[in-house]
Amino acid sequence: MSTVIHFECRNTSHLASRSRGGVGGIVMHHGTFGYCDGSASEGDHRWIPTGGVFLEQLIRQDAEDQGGDAGFVPHTIENGGPQHLAR
Repeated sequence: MSTVIHFECRNTSHLASRSRGGVGGIVMHHGTFGYCDGSASEGDHRWIPTGGVFLEQLIRQDAEDQGGDAGFVPHTIENGGPQHLAR
């Protein structure tokens, strides 16, 4: 079973760095798990709630997914996880 993440870091400088691919980046935040996908990011996070999604749904697959909050719509696990709107 995968780890459920309740907060995702959307700090634009963290998103500009390469994806850590799920290796590290999980932290405790408000008693639940948060995840920052930026490989060189250990502080100054900007957390947004995910509604509870699987870690694998937050790992960026390519450079197009990097950026700010534009196009990001979090959904709970029951509704299929976070989705990125077409740009």
